[in-house]
Amino acid sequence: MKKIRNKLIQGTLLLTIAGFSTRLIGFIYRIFLADTLGSRILGIYQLVFPVYGICFTIYGAGIQTAISQLIASNVGNPGHKTRKDLAILKWGLFASLSLSLSLTALIYFFAEPISVYFLLEESCSPYLKVLCLLFPFCGTSACINGYFYGKKEAKVPAVTQIVEQLVRVAATVFLCLSLSATGAVGCKIAVFGLVLGEMASCFYNCFHLYLDIRSCTKKRASAHVTPLTIQNNKIATSLLFLAFTLTTTKLVISILHSVEAVFIPAALKQFGCTPQDALSIYGILSGIALPFILFPSTVTNSFAVMLLPAIAQAQAERSNEKIKSYVTISGKYSLIIGYLFTCLFLLFGKEFGTFLFHSVDAGNYIYALSWLCPFLYLSTTLTSIINGLGKTQLTFLITAVSLFIKIYFLIFLVPRFGIHAYLAGSLISQIVMTLLQLAYLNKYINWSVKNFFVIPGTCLFLLAFLCKKVYLILPPAPNNHITILVIGGFCLLICLLYVFILERLHCINRKDIS
Repeated sequence: MKKIRNKLIQGTLLLTIAGFSTRLIGFIYRIFLADTLGSRILGIYQLVFPVYGICFTIYGAGIQTAISQLIASNVGNPGHKTRKDLAILKWGLFASLSLSLSLTALIYFFAEPISVYFLLEESCSPYLKVLCLLFPFCGTSACINGYFYGKKEAKVPAVTQIVEQLVRVAATVFLCLSLSATGAVGCKIAVFGLVLGEMASCFYNCFHLYLDIRSCTKKRASAHVTPLTIQNNKIATSLLFLAFTLTTTKLVISILHSVEAVFIPAALKQFGCTPQDALSIYGILSGIALPFILFPSTVTNSFAVMLLPAIAQAQAERSNEKIKSYVTISGKYSLIIGYLFTCLFLLFGKEFGTFLFHSVDAGNYIYALSWLCPFLYLSTTLTSIINGLGKTQLTFLITAVSLFIKIYFLIFLVPRFGIHAYLAGSLISQIVMTLLQLAYLNKYINWSVKNFFVIPGTCLFLLAFLCKKVYLILPPAPNNHITILVIGGFCLLICLLYVFILERLHCINRKDIS
């Protein structure tokens, strides 16, 4: 890590390692949940997350981004910068805790009407009462993470992810096995595990924030820097205005996402599915297939998190060349990663579902959603870049257009054609979103048809053709574990050959991450 001097790449690598670790643990955990809860209760468990998403958007997401963006664009005297950074964080924490505590009380006392009239599933009520307890801890962690992201220091947020995941999974598995809990009781324990995970990560973040503040205070004292006046009113106004703008934008998007999630079981019931089958399909799709498709996006998500403050700083420095470099490199590597996993999911998606999750439906959904990967991964980084440029309203409009397309498919086409209409709508909406983002950022991208499209596409086509031929002529494995190892070996071989060929053909370059 020390050989990589670029703090953007350092942070991306740290977050990627943490993200892969947590998602790997998460997949094993999802297999455990699917077996412990059953597909119907898993669907109910997934239904509480739209409420979580909306609440986090209000008390955490916009405030975290605002803290990160303001700290990144805060350039000047180091001593003054430190004090101003801490003032930004202080006001962010104040706003987040005020909102999170209010929402905790609101959700706790109105869990039943929210379950009946919003989630359309009365049995979600007891789980919401447990879930809302994590809001203050989650909001505090979000603010502290935003502080470290703004400083381009990703180590603490990266470890935070692992701490939260480990505590959550360990607590849930231990309690479920100790109490032999399944079904509804197991679901309540799983939600309680979320609370314990957020509490642990919050305490970890607070401890490292204390260490960082103490270190900065000592450096300022040893440098004998004359403290400048901090304009708290101005800082509070800037932070709250930016946070309000970001939160409003993210909130509308979050509500649309939640409407989409709630409508899936309802639309499937109109198609002719029984309530139990509708929840089972939703549980498999949202709890297994989509997380599996999103697993590789750990890299692009990590890059996106670090890109926003980097772009904000480059814009503050008025460095258009740096912005063009960030946009071009992130776009190229997002596409290259997207092509790779589209290929792998097309080749082995059905096998992943059948042998990993013991679900033929999960395999079919993974196979069908594989085409999302290039557009989904690219869109993640482009969204962060546009937000870093201060165009949050544009991000809102583009995302809203994309979500309205999905909701149109849900309301009008899923009741007629079933879940396949939703899968088609997801792909079309993601393509539209990516194309609109590219249209705006086109002036910042140095396009190379050969390196962006021709070489990666041709390379993967040949590798996929050869590997699939070899896989099909192999004798059947004696058990599922051997089959999974064989498929994993083929996937690893394709990845290594893909990277090797792209490097030899100068499609990717080590200088990009130096």
